[in-house]
Amino acid sequence: MHTETRTTDAKARLVLPKSFANATVIVEFVSETEVRIRRAKVVAEDDLLFAEESASPLSDRDRDRFLELLAAPPAPTPALKKAAARHKARRG
Repeated sequence: MHTETRTTDAKARLVLPKSFANATVIVEFVSETEVRIRRAKVVAEDDLLFAEESASPLSDRDRDRFLELLAAPPAPTPALKKAAARHKARRG
């Protein structure tokens, strides 16, 4: 990774290298003394997919098993009961 030191002007402006010309950037404030500047990858809104658009359908076997579990869920295990009790205690 190449590190370069740059100085800001009186208005806190920074001149970036030519490779950043006409680019969208992400400015990350890592800490009080560290700022990270990265070139952003811009994706057209029409190219974004919803999870539903890319999900593959369940097989018949998987669908049937899912519906069986909804109709008759298994009894809770001791670990699930313990986790539920911890959750209830925190919500108090």
